[in-house]
Amino acid sequence: MAQPLAITAADTEFCEATPEQRELAWKLNGAAWARPMSIETYVAREIHLSEQELTKDGSCKYWVLHLKGYPRQIIASCETTRKKVLISENGVSREGYGYGIASVYTNPDYRRQGMAATLLRHVQKAMDRDSDLSVLYSDIGRQYYSNLGWHVFPSEEVTLTYIPPASTSGNEASALQHTQPGSIRYLRLEELRTLCEVDELHLSARFDRFPADGKRHIAFLPSFAQMSWQVARAEFVAGKLLNGKAPENAGAITSNGRAWIYWDHDWKSKKLKVLKIVTVLESTQQQHIHDIRVLVEAALVEATTWGLETVLLWNPDEETALGCKAVGDAHPHDLDVVFDERIDDSIPSLRWAGGKHTDTVWEDNYYYGWC
Repeated sequence: MAQPLAITAADTEFCEATPEQRELAWKLNGAAWARPMSIETYVAREIHLSEQELTKDGSCKYWVLHLKGYPRQIIASCETTRKKVLISENGVSREGYGYGIASVYTNPDYRRQGMAATLLRHVQKAMDRDSDLSVLYSDIGRQYYSNLGWHVFPSEEVTLTYIPPASTSGNEASALQHTQPGSIRYLRLEELRTLCEVDELHLSARFDRFPADGKRHIAFLPSFAQMSWQVARAEFVAGKLLNGKAPENAGAITSNGRAWIYWDHDWKSKKLKVLKIVTVLESTQQQHIHDIRVLVEAALVEATTWGLETVLLWNPDEETALGCKAVGDAHPHDLDVVFDERIDDSIPSLRWAGGKHTDTVWEDNYYYGWC
């Protein structure tokens, strides 16, 4: 392996990326992240994602650290997306803004010299000017970003993996069958906007009820812009890898309208990732568990219909855990249900603006907030 080119922070310049620098950065990190897409398709996807409701009109910014005097020589890069958050402190709730940081990448020619840290310290100053906090999801363990001020939060998950019948050949499509197909209805993307608005109102009401407990509670708003960005990401890749075919279902709702689920298809990891399960109407715990069970089962049907092996949910609460276990009980020979904690990838990490530390509760820390 070639030795990195020796530089220090004094040899670098930081700026918001020009369109040319942005594309140069994508081509650099695409060498590591694009597969199974080509670099050209990967860059096209990133352009597509930059034009979504969540990211357009400057909501998503791209940052680069480049060699001083050589703006095309990219050393490190990342992107930040500004989103609405809810904050409750001392019994008072309010809306604010938080950044999601993604695609932190260092040019291999300049690694192991603190260049990503230099970039992120500049980015912290830029974000602190117009936000309350920032989050990222570490794929390099817990320590690196913690040393830079982002505090690690729980990263529990449950996976439900389909075990196809032994008689099924590798060329046959074998989808799980729903045990109560009349209990749910699948949702198209355009239906999610109204449901997200209901979810936002419900979450705001929850925050209004938090007591003055000495803690600061925070949640990213589960907006349609956030959900549709996730779906757009999956749809673009499907269109390129599946000969123009793309899933129509973006989630499901119970037939009684009491609960619903949003998801997106991750073709690279062969997982259907649950963005959020929403239960907003008053009902008993058993009713909640039943609703979650039929929704998770619908997710499994969707996953296996598209050849995805696993359904993934982040940070399941007690009712969600019981609902997932109920799905496993209904399919004792077809499913492997595993509860685990991520320790190496997608580790949720949060930093308050200015680096101030406070006892924080990250509410609804589900996959919809991932970036």
